[in-house]
Amino acid sequence: MKKHGFAKQAIAQVVLLCFVQMLFFPVVGFSQPLECQFDKSNPTLENARLSFRTLNYACAEEEIEAFLKLEDITIEEKADAHVLLAAVYYAKLKNDEEKRNQVVSQFKQAFQAYRAWKGDLDISSTEFFEMMQEAQAQVDEEAEQTVIEEETPAIVEQPATASEPKIEEVEQPAKVEDEQPAVASMPAYEGGSVKESKPWYKKWWAIGLGVGLIAGVVVLAGGGGSDDGGGSTDTTLPDFPDPPPAGKNNPNSKIKK
Repeated sequence: MKKHGFAKQAIAQVVLLCFVQMLFFPVVGFSQPLECQFDKSNPTLENARLSFRTLNYACAEEEIEAFLKLEDITIEEKADAHVLLAAVYYAKLKNDEEKRNQVVSQFKQAFQAYRAWKGDLDISSTEFFEMMQEAQAQVDEEAEQTVIEEETPAIVEQPATASEPKIEEVEQPAKVEDEQPAVASMPAYEGGSVKESKPWYKKWWAIGLGVGLIAGVVVLAGGGGSDDGGGSTDTTLPDFPDPPPAGKNNPNSKIKK
């Protein structure tokens, strides 16, 4: 009975070893890096995508980087290459932070090359799609900021030199003309120029009036006196008196013979 029990135990161990060998060794074989089978002088995205689907991420990354170095690729092909490289990093990298940074960076480069890219993703994952949307938002924000900076003129401040004194602005006093009252009436114009107003004592009517007053004073001063002390201005002379009668005592009464 003991021999029978040992035989069963040995058979079970052999079966277990065979199972482990069938399960473990193929995984080890596929995990080893394979040689990249692509034309170094003519890399293609189709061959790089095939390497990606066969889990040969290192070879897919190498061929994509070689493809991006070509000079005659279009902006659509450049965007496709960056999107495929983002899928490679998403599947290859294990560190979450490094994975996110690399994937978002590749998506940004894809949209910077061709913003209207609307191709198919090689990984159908919600997290992978959210990373793509995050990269789109960052590209749009950076583009908007660039437009604002280009439209805003740069203000360059000139440094003050020691030889140039600083000029301070001095407030100018108000003009006297502004403080004078407004003129009630405008002066008369004569011949296109302003006629100056003369003083009243220089006007003709004032001069004439003065001359008349002086003449009147002179007349009154010269002929206004009389014997009776009156102020009469009557100039009628009195009648001559009658001659005296003829007599002896009158020398004028002699009659010539």
